[in-house]
Amino acid sequence: TDMNEDENKSDDLLNSRKRPMTVVKEHRWGEFEPDDDEKFDFIFGSDVAYRDFLHEPLIQTLLRYSHEGTISLIGVTMIDTKPKFFTELKENGFTYVRLPDAQMAPEFRGT
Repeated sequence: TDMNEDENKSDDLLNSRKRPMTVVKEHRWGEFEPDDDEKFDFIFGSDVAYRDFLHEPLIQTLLRYSHEGTISLIGVTMIDTKPKFFTELKENGFTYVRLPDAQMAPEFRGT
């Protein structure tokens, strides 16, 4: 029984340590549950702003689920995404950084 007690103590120690929580969720831009006020540290999206009608729901989603320190990584191409999207981001308090073409594969580079 001494061996079992040692194993249990070891398991208790591992389980008692605080571990970062990772949550991955699928979301339809702009669709919210009334009591859903969760905030995230990171928000990821790819190819999400190439249609003008997606801009508003996407930005509303970013506003709803972001806190002051949230980092959103939104992959878009400058060819498919109109400048209006970036203007709307700024108007809603977001900043964005465009990656230099040299950091991207040739097929993803802007013009």
